[in-house]
Amino acid sequence: MKYENRVVAFIDILGFRSLLSETTDSKDNDVESKIEEIVSAYQAIKEIFVVDESMEKSGISMSKKVSIFSDCVVVSFKAEEPGEVYYTLLDIKHLIMQLVYRKILCRGAVSIGKFIHTDDYLFGPALVEAYTLESKAAMYPRVILDRDIIEAGLDNRSMDHPKSHEETYIESLLGQDSDGMYYIDYFYKAQSELDHPEHDFPVYIEILGDLIRKGLMGSSHHGKADLRIKYSWMRERYNNMIDVVSDKRKLMKFRDSGKPELAVFYESLKKISPHKDNKALHRTSR
Repeated sequence: MKYENRVVAFIDILGFRSLLSETTDSKDNDVESKIEEIVSAYQAIKEIFVVDESMEKSGISMSKKVSIFSDCVVVSFKAEEPGEVYYTLLDIKHLIMQLVYRKILCRGAVSIGKFIHTDDYLFGPALVEAYTLESKAAMYPRVILDRDIIEAGLDNRSMDHPKSHEETYIESLLGQDSDGMYYIDYFYKAQSELDHPEHDFPVYIEILGDLIRKGLMGSSHHGKADLRIKYSWMRERYNNMIDVVSDKRKLMKFRDSGKPELAVFYESLKKISPHKDNKALHRTSR
């Protein structure tokens, strides 16, 4: 047996121990509603990566493998599969968004290299690298990758896409952070993956904003400085998104197209304060 050259994503569900602690009460009785919430999250993750049999018949790549264990998800595929970098990054973006809807965050990294991934076992240097990047470099609630992954996607692009088109598609999913790392953008760029962006994006923004505010409030004690750093990173990206969506030209377009309610919504959005009183800035829900 030899290693395969595979792209590997390692994703860690953050705060899983805290989630588990809520599944039993002080008398060690099961809290079924909390158990069901975790099951729902697992099901959502699984559904994102389920490969339809009709896709197999149409000739679409079947090299992708997914393993879910405890609070970790590992996804991999053969690096030479056409278009698979884009599609897997898209799947991971959907995973992140589905977890946000459930008020759960994740962190991860994507690597490329020698790896064996079967239904029974998974191992190889590429997984070690992805795990190390997740634990040492990702730092915040983000899934990171370096330029090598993008280049692998361009070298193994969909057959009907010129290189420039494939690069546009891949980069439409990503942001580049202050440390130079690319990450899957689940802030402003999330709207393109919603079924009805005009109506669903405001709901998503509110859920994301509430998640960040509560996280900042719950991490104000100096003993939770590590948590506060994570939520502060999210706050900065959220506030950048608010600058974009509340731009006067965008608001004018909504009004001119007969959608004044959307203009009112985006205009009324408030940035999240870095201070403890950020709750006071929370816009009253409609």
